[in-house]
Amino acid sequence: MIAASRDVALLLLTLQQPGPLPAYMAEQRNAEIDRAIEQLVLDGILEIEIDGQFVSGAAALQQPALEISQLGRIAELSRAATIYAATFDTRDKLDIEARLYRYNYAPITPAWSARIPTYAALREFLALDSGPTATLLNRHWDALPHDDSDAWIQWIARGEDSVRSRTRDVNYKLYISPVLADLPAVFAAVVEVLAEADAPAFKVGGTARDVARPDKIVAYFRSRERALECGELFCARIGSARVQGVPFSAEIGADGLVSWGVDPADIPGREAQSSWRRWVCRRIAQYLTAATASPSPDLPAWRFALERLRLDGVDTTTWQPDVSIMNAAAWAAT
Repeated sequence: MIAASRDVALLLLTLQQPGPLPAYMAEQRNAEIDRAIEQLVLDGILEIEIDGQFVSGAAALQQPALEISQLGRIAELSRAATIYAATFDTRDKLDIEARLYRYNYAPITPAWSARIPTYAALREFLALDSGPTATLLNRHWDALPHDDSDAWIQWIARGEDSVRSRTRDVNYKLYISPVLADLPAVFAAVVEVLAEADAPAFKVGGTARDVARPDKIVAYFRSRERALECGELFCARIGSARVQGVPFSAEIGADGLVSWGVDPADIPGREAQSSWRRWVCRRIAQYLTAATASPSPDLPAWRFALERLRLDGVDTTTWQPDVSIMNAAAWAAT
């Protein structure tokens, strides 16, 4: 199912019998309608004639607009993850999504397992209970309730309502992704910047496995401008740290140490949308599966998936989202 505007619904009704696009639609030069038509063709709902044959899906995409050179670290990681997922011998979209989401996790070696074997050891590793970092945390934020097995340790600003702070009025997020050995020093510097910025909420991995993930630290903001401003501050403060890198996020600087995304907006009457990276991974999995089901001899499945994702409002060269297009795409069934 796809959410359609009145013009697109009329188009579908008109084209129940094969024929050219209505003249009025070709003359409108409406970017939203053009994008919807491309989506309908790539999703197999409409077909177009190429060399005397009606085709759709990957076969209809002959010259993708993707730029394939001069990518940053995060864009390279994102593309590598998509190419890797295209090799899977499965059409299980949930499995592909999960494996995409876990891409670039760091291994937990025996040495790291011995160093942070418990939640208490992790708190000591991050200096959460004593020293300057603990003082700043206690002064500016309240810690949310935490179980020893929880994936995240989370804080919200003093005076914030905990339920409201976890809804979509806090849309924009920064990812900070140092290698595990550099995490304590980076976390301390991040807390200092977030205290200066009065950040409403942030979190850090809550188990040994979760500090091995690429998005080890996530900070939330209510505007893109504020998020990017703090991202630049992070780059200046912690730019010498070694980088792990968060696939499917938009790089800000420091060779991929700091990047950003934005969660899809909630839709009234429907289940809450997932996080930015899960949203992206779910759509890539969907499009890889579609490309595999109807392959094109001239177009790799990963190229089709990234081009189709572009129509959902994601620049698949920089991985920056167009929020208005992305939220419109969120109405389409996944």
